[in-house]
Amino acid sequence: MKHRMLTRAGTLAGAALLALTAPTPAHAATGLFEFTTPDGVHEQYVNPQDDTCYTIDAVGPVRNGTDRTAFLYTGTHCQGDETRLDPGGNAESVNARSVVFPRP
Repeated sequence: MKHRMLTRAGTLAGAALLALTAPTPAHAATGLFEFTTPDGVHEQYVNPQDDTCYTIDAVGPVRNGTDRTAFLYTGTHCQGDETRLDPGGNAESVNARSVVFPRP
């Protein structure tokens, strides 16, 4: 009986340790972020990761079909002038080199 109690205690301790050391799941916006390149190519990101700066080459219309606010920047690495595009928003005339979807 004592052996079973020690085994159960060890199993519970192991499960607790796994719960504490398990990696946290990545979070992502849900939906599509769509833009057009200078060559007229239609590009999209599906469920872009939160707080990740994506390098893009957007000229013209942009559609934020995600559930997160998109911040578009005129420079790379999410620097330069910023344009905010709310979830479900469209912009007809955008010139952006990077975008990020901050986690609320």
